[in-house]
Amino acid sequence: MKIIIELIKELRNKTKAGLSDCKKFLEQTNGDLEAAAKLLKEKSLCYYKTKKTKENFEGLTNILIQNNKAVLYELKAETDFVVKNQNFMDLYNKIGDILLKVDSSVQNLDDFLNYRYEGQSIKELILEKSFIIKEQIILSRIQVVYKKDKESFGFYKHQGGKISSLVHLDGFSQDVQEHLPVHIVGMKPKFLKKELVDKSFIEEENNISLKQVQEKNINRPLKPELVEKIVQNRLESVLKKVCLLEQPFYIDENQQIKEYLAKNKVNVIAYYCFES
Repeated sequence: MKIIIELIKELRNKTKAGLSDCKKFLEQTNGDLEAAAKLLKEKSLCYYKTKKTKENFEGLTNILIQNNKAVLYELKAETDFVVKNQNFMDLYNKIGDILLKVDSSVQNLDDFLNYRYEGQSIKELILEKSFIIKEQIILSRIQVVYKKDKESFGFYKHQGGKISSLVHLDGFSQDVQEHLPVHIVGMKPKFLKKELVDKSFIEEENNISLKQVQEKNINRPLKPELVEKIVQNRLESVLKKVCLLEQPFYIDENQQIKEYLAKNKVNVIAYYCFES
C-alpha cells in the first residue's frame, strides 16, 4: 500500500527513527502505526546484539547531584560525530535523569542496565537508540554515591564532559568542594592514601626499581641493604605522586593535600574520576 507522508512523520515523531526506516516499517505493517512502532523496536533490540563491538569509542561522562545522592556515568558511541548528535545527547541526559530516580537497589552497571523504566529496560532503551542512530552506543560505567546530611559532595566536569570528578567529604568546606575535584582531574591520583595502595602496584614498582638498579650497577653490584634502601626511596617518591593525600596541592605546591584538608577541617571519604 502507498504510505502517506503524514503517517511517516507521525511514526518519526513517535520513535525518532529515520524517515526511510519509518517508511519501510509502515509498508511492512500495511500502514499500522502501532504495529510499525513495535516492529521497529523489535528490530532495534536484535540489530546490534550480533554486531562486533569496536575497541575504540568516543564518549562523554557526566555527573549529577540531587540532595544526598550523586551519580557519575559514561556513555560512548563509535564516532565523535554521533556523540555530538542530538539523539545521543537526549539519551545522555535521559540516563542521568533515570539514575537520579532509581532506588538504592541499583548498585552497579548490570543492575542499572536491567532496570525497567517506562516499560523497557535501560539496555533496551540504549539498543533502540543505537538502531535509530545506526551506531553502537554503550553505557560503559556508572557510579552511584550516597552521603549523610553531615557530609558533602564536590564535583567538576571538564571540557563539557570529557572528564568528571566527584569528592565525597566528611564535613563541609566550600573551598575544598570547589578545588579538590579540579585537582583530581589535573593530577590524576590512583589511590586515596598509601594504606589503600594495591599490593600488586607496590610489587610492580619495586620490581621496576630493582631491575633499574641492577642494570645500572651490573659491573659493580651494590650491597643488598643499599639496593633495598634505593628501592624503598623510589617507592616513596612514586606514592607521593599517585596517592591523593600525599600529592602537592595544585594551587600551592608547598602544601600537601592532607595538609590542605586539615586546614579546612574536612576528610575525604572517597573520590571518583571518569575520563572518556
